[in-house]
Parts: sequence; C-alpha cells; structure tokens
Amino acid sequence: MTQIMIDNIIEIDEQKEVIHEVVTGEYREKNGQQYLIYQNELSEKVVMKYGTEMLTITRFSNPSSIMKMHPEITTKTAIATPVGAQHFDLKTQQYQQQENGFDTQYQLFQMDQKIAQYHLSVRFS
Repeated sequence: MTQIMIDNIIEIDEQKEVIHEVVTGEYREKNGQQYLIYQNELSEKVVMKYGTEMLTITRFSNPSSIMKMHPEITTKTAIATPVGAQHFDLKTQQYQQQENGFDTQYQLFQMDQKIAQYHLSVRFS
C-alpha cells in the first residue's frame, strides 16, 4: 500500500481553505503514465492519472467527475455536488510532474466568471 499526501489550497472569493489529507492507496505505472488510486472520505474511488504533459483526476461518484488538466488547453468538466452536477470550464495555469507526485494550479469558471482557484500538490511514498 502507498501513502498519498494531498495538499490543496482553495480560494473562493476572499475565502481561503487549506486541506491536508493523508490516505492509503495504490501506485501503478502503465504505458508511461503514473496512477494514484484511493478511496475518498465519501468512499468514492479516485484515480489520478498523470504524465509529463497532462493530469486527469476521475472521481467515481454519481455521476462520475472527470477533470483533465493541461496548461495549454481549457477543458470542460462536470463535478457532482449535493445539488447535482455543476458544469465548469477548467483552466490549468501550471502543471508539473514530480518524482513522487505532481503540482498543479487551476481555476474553475462558469460563463467566463472565475468561481475558484486551486493549488493542488500530491505526493506519495
């Protein structure tokens, strides 16, 4: 089993939330991609697939949420919330694969209005 350390700084309007989680999961490597797999606090399976250029985070909720992050491409995502799926444009400002994880900064937009700013750092050992 693998220890996965997740640090996330979330900024919404003037509010900032700092999240630090340590979860037990799996690390896999396949076809040049790395995978971190774990269960979140809602018992949903989460798969983080990353390589040199791109990061994909899939949360197997109902409905599933898929976030694709690439610094040169704005992507669309739908995130499951208690009030249903919320649709966003996702703009990745920075993504960097590390030896034991990754760092990324991204923003979520709805109709050209910034909803939130994220700085996500994930490490494993």
